[in-house]
Amino acid sequence: MHIVDPPLESRHRQRAHYLANVTMIDTQMGELMDALERNGYAEDCVVIFTSDHGDCLGDHGHIQKWTMYDTITRVPCIVWAPGRFAGGRRIDDLVQWFDLGPTILELAGCRPDPSMEAHSLLPALEGGQAPHRNYVFTEQGRDDGNGLHVDLVTAVRSQSWKLVHFLGEDEGQLFDLQNDPHEERNLWNDPAAAPARRELLDALRDWRLSSGVTTANWAADAR
Repeated sequence: MHIVDPPLESRHRQRAHYLANVTMIDTQMGELMDALERNGYAEDCVVIFTSDHGDCLGDHGHIQKWTMYDTITRVPCIVWAPGRFAGGRRIDDLVQWFDLGPTILELAGCRPDPSMEAHSLLPALEGGQAPHRNYVFTEQGRDDGNGLHVDLVTAVRSQSWKLVHFLGEDEGQLFDLQNDPHEERNLWNDPAAAPARRELLDALRDWRLSSGVTTANWAADAR
């Protein structure tokens, strides 16, 4: 699972199998789209294609997920609705995967609950602006089966930097995404990167505190 320098044959076989998997999914999506067209639903639906995570495929000495590299956390998200949303556009703003929640609710004519931290992407899909975010966050709980031996890993990312915090550990990861887009040089202990490290640690702390307040009563009606 964690081989820093895997044999070329092993990497080729893994990527060939991954390509086969992606090809299978592409074929099945085609059949789903054909079924929508055939049954008269294509003009009255919104199709959202996404994934919960990427796969390192040997990058950084890892396979599968369980890391905070962009290879894992930057997932595809394609929204298709001819006649409703203009096609051929790409949104490069910082958004989070859970923003799809209120987006789908609004598309269904529902009002998202105020306790939701997510923001609807509907304005951006309709040609406007995406909700402004200075930072996005992601987290991964403990899983001894994959070699993750801390209780929580949290990442905070801006357009230019990413910080990864390991709960209870003195060391972390800090990447300058502008000059190191493949996240190969950890600047956690680099004095020159100390201002960026402090900024992102502060952002992570503030998010944790505000999140606890915002979502405190999300299940109150179910109690």
